[in-house]
Amino acid sequence: MTVAPPVGSTTDPRSTRGPGRPRDPRASTASPEAALRPLAELGYAKVSMDGVATEAGVARATVYRRYRDKADLITAAIAANSSAHLAAVPSSDPRAELADYLDQFDLRFAESCLEVVGTLIGAREDPGALDLHRQRVVAPRMGYARSLLEQARDDGQLRDDADLDLALEMLVGSVFARRIAGIPSAPGWAGRAVDAVWAGMGVGSGPR
Repeated sequence: MTVAPPVGSTTDPRSTRGPGRPRDPRASTASPEAALRPLAELGYAKVSMDGVATEAGVARATVYRRYRDKADLITAAIAANSSAHLAAVPSSDPRAELADYLDQFDLRFAESCLEVVGTLIGAREDPGALDLHRQRVVAPRMGYARSLLEQARDDGQLRDDADLDLALEMLVGSVFARRIAGIPSAPGWAGRAVDAVWAGMGVGSGPR
């Protein structure tokens, strides 16, 4: 599983800074939380660093000492919020946990993820922003879901030759396909998506 470097670590090229006044610790907690509220209400394009500073109750300079720009702040906020909902593996039931993962991803993150990725793709003034989002947000969540598939294979639920990368793309892709098509998420859809993977890659299904 790919693990992004901690936000603000010396290994994060977006967060290096020279010596000076210590950072206000409020920016480490209040700013990401304050960024998520306008992100949900206004969308990525309308979020501003000034607005987040006001929402957090800190000075604009305080936010900029912690985060280089809006992409840095927003991806850090999404990463902190999303990682809190990833349970530790191994799981007692990876199949059921995958279905829950899809449900939670659809409910909590799919809409904002689509908007943020779409905006960052078009943000030519900062081509590294999309890579930052992939590193901090996409990679940990994809790694978590893949670890559940690996456990299912190791537990004998999926074939040894099962294409786990394809399975992962199909499961995560089903969330975005529904969002793009505007299909309401009816109860049980995530379980049916996981069942489809098990039907094609489960033990006894035969190679395709």
